[in-house]
Amino acid sequence: FDWLERSKFLLPTEGSLRRAMSASFESKLHAALERVRTVLNTNKVPCLPADVHHQYQDKYFLAESMTNVAVASQVNALASLGLSKEQLAQLRAWAINSRVSLRFTYREEYALEREEAREVESPSRVHTETTETTPEDTDGGPPSATTVVESRVVTKITDYFWGFNATYELVAIQGVGKEPGDRLQVLSRTCHTELKTTVTLPPPFLLNRKQQFEREVDITWLFKHFSAESLAPSFEIHRDHAKCQTPRRNPEISDACRHFAGLRDWSSKVADWLRSLFNISTVLGIPQDLSPLSSSNAFVPVLPMLRQSSGAGTGGASGSGPGGDGGGGPPAEEEPAAAVATAGDGAEQAGILSALPTAQAIPQDCVLFGATDTNQLLAEEARSLRERLACVSRDFSGSRSAGSAEEAALIVTCNHTAEVCDQWQKSVDYIENLLRKQLIAAIGKEVSPADFTEYMHFHNRKLFAEAYAPVPFCFAVRRSELHSPEGTISIEEGAMFKSSLISTMVARGTQPHTMQFSLSASTKISFGGERFLHGFLSHRFSGRSPQSLTLISRARQFSSMLVLVGRIASAHVFEPKHACIVQNKDEVKIPLSLSMIPTPKEFKDAISSLSPEQQRFAKAFRAMQLESTLFGVLVIQIKPQLEKVLNLPENSLTKEIKLTQDLMQLFTKYQIPSDLLSFDAEGLELVGGASGAERLEAVKGHVRAMQEMIEEAKREEIEERERQLAYVTGGKGGKGGKKWAVEEEDEEEEEDERPVGKGRPPVRSHYEKGGKGGKTSKGGKKGKAYVAADDDEDEEEDEEEEPYYSKGSKGGGKSSAKGSGRKGPPPRPHWRARGGTKGSK
Repeated sequence: FDWLERSKFLLPTEGSLRRAMSASFESKLHAALERVRTVLNTNKVPCLPADVHHQYQDKYFLAESMTNVAVASQVNALASLGLSKEQLAQLRAWAINSRVSLRFTYREEYALEREEAREVESPSRVHTETTETTPEDTDGGPPSATTVVESRVVTKITDYFWGFNATYELVAIQGVGKEPGDRLQVLSRTCHTELKTTVTLPPPFLLNRKQQFEREVDITWLFKHFSAESLAPSFEIHRDHAKCQTPRRNPEISDACRHFAGLRDWSSKVADWLRSLFNISTVLGIPQDLSPLSSSNAFVPVLPMLRQSSGAGTGGASGSGPGGDGGGGPPAEEEPAAAVATAGDGAEQAGILSALPTAQAIPQDCVLFGATDTNQLLAEEARSLRERLACVSRDFSGSRSAGSAEEAALIVTCNHTAEVCDQWQKSVDYIENLLRKQLIAAIGKEVSPADFTEYMHFHNRKLFAEAYAPVPFCFAVRRSELHSPEGTISIEEGAMFKSSLISTMVARGTQPHTMQFSLSASTKISFGGERFLHGFLSHRFSGRSPQSLTLISRARQFSSMLVLVGRIASAHVFEPKHACIVQNKDEVKIPLSLSMIPTPKEFKDAISSLSPEQQRFAKAFRAMQLESTLFGVLVIQIKPQLEKVLNLPENSLTKEIKLTQDLMQLFTKYQIPSDLLSFDAEGLELVGGASGAERLEAVKGHVRAMQEMIEEAKREEIEERERQLAYVTGGKGGKGGKKWAVEEEDEEEEEDERPVGKGRPPVRSHYEKGGKGGKTSKGGKKGKAYVAADDDEDEEEDEEEEPYYSKGSKGGGKSSAKGSGRKGPPPRPHWRARGGTKGSK
């Protein structure tokens, strides 16, 4: 238990991980809001939605605004890769009726270009001195001369130069790109570098590299959500849709999630593959700093923030929030058309190709930032991205690797696109998490399925009339209102220590017909009685499995019942799968494993595309499921059935506790047929029949006789077991040898002439303990005789034939060495073990 308690702090739970991720994202948002405050005017105070009083519709406006900002950011990223406004408009036209995708294709190849031989001198030198003797000169010169020779080692090395070419291409494709007009090239480039080796093989890392790479992403959703003329994003959530539940859980946001997830994965894969071109320099031993390529470090304008103005607001979304907490400025007037054109020109001058339209239909009391403020954030994003691209261009302009400044710029752009997608995903999840926190704060606790079930009980009490209201599934098993319950039957849901009764709607059968079930192929049992039909409505939260159900049967002391669990196969047939007898404070728990079958609409949709034969089979099988999968519990009270089987009057066993327990033991443990215990009423009809007391006494007599017979059989079985044990163990001589001796005495023989210890010779069996051996086994202290009583009817014969236990004499003499007895022969009349000298039996 102590380890489990400590493991709670070591193993993070789902809730703790969610809270940690939320706290990390909020800290990142606070840092981004500080940068937003430097971009916007001083009277604009950006805050997180949790810190601003707002309405529920503001969350929808916030989700739409963040999605539009993400769309504009991606369009501007495509423009930075080389797409013009006309090409973006063409892709927008393709997306109306066709699928538009971005395909990145990469391939590389290498080949031996040339060989160069060069000589490398050894750094060490060898000096050799040589002395020569010459005739003496006339001028008196030296008679000899010394010559110094210097030698060096020169190694000839052949260098092999390999040409490495990497070609990649980014193409926008309409459909499958079958025709040349269905493909639009965004960029294409070939990288070349030269690698040198001293062997005829290429560098090892080239042999392990994948030489081709292709990745495609569907961007149809992106081009469907901005205008072809102004390239302004136009995403909107349909709040009146049947599947629209929250600002995060609706069909439009779900489609956006699939798009941003696919684009994030595509951008990350492309960036990682291009980054491998710069790893070539690292493999060759050329140091190069690749940290600028790990992330874009550009400003991400997708932020879940609301406005808290300190003065008059600007833009189309300005206005004070409800309750006085959303800002104290008066609502601003709408911008004229000339101002819209000026804002658009300013956006293009700032490097923004796509921007939000300033004339948005947003309520005046909304605390969302206006389009003008949002476009300033998009302009800041474009400025920071250009600054970052210029920085990496300077850092990698003289790169000796296969990658150059162009590849570095493409990597930074892809990383920034992936960061925008990830930021958008976390931002919309932040809105949903904020809703959850506010709901928990309003209720005061986190609602579990058990809490929701409790609420449904409260709701049903108000909704239904008393006669039709769901009731807890817990019923007392009793014969009538005049009798005390034999036990209870209930169904509970939940865990072991947090279980509760389920509530069901109950319909009681007014005229129940007779049903039957089979015990075997030749035996069928018919039953009637009260019949109830229950309807249960189970609740579960999305993403979680339903709570487990358990059938619990409890019996009181000195009470019993038979519980059968199975299925209702038809209106007249019950198919039991399991059965048990619950008695004497038993508590039986049976887990119920339930399975779901498709609803009628789901079933109809599933078989719509099947063949006629398959449809007929599916319908027939479903009919069988609907008719034979109804869960049923049959409870049979045992006392009334015993009274009928034993021909006893009704209620005669109600207070006969001991007799009922004896009958249960005889029927269940010993499998006694009921005919041997029942009251035989034949011949009593002529004299008026027997009374209830007489019938009961007759049954009691049968029970006593049967118990006596069972006890006699037990004694005989014990004696037989004792004789078998005597033969197996055998008698051993020597010190304290013990043996079971079997005495088989004929009826005609009256007594044994060979007495053993005290008492008469045994007729059936006796247990004899041998004496302690020595050289002589005579003399010593006499043993004691223990006589056991017998239950024979004739007492006089018992006195003569009762078995006894005799203790042998203790050996004496000069020495008391141990005797070495051995196992005797098979039992025969009056054979027994004795202590004695060595080797004696």
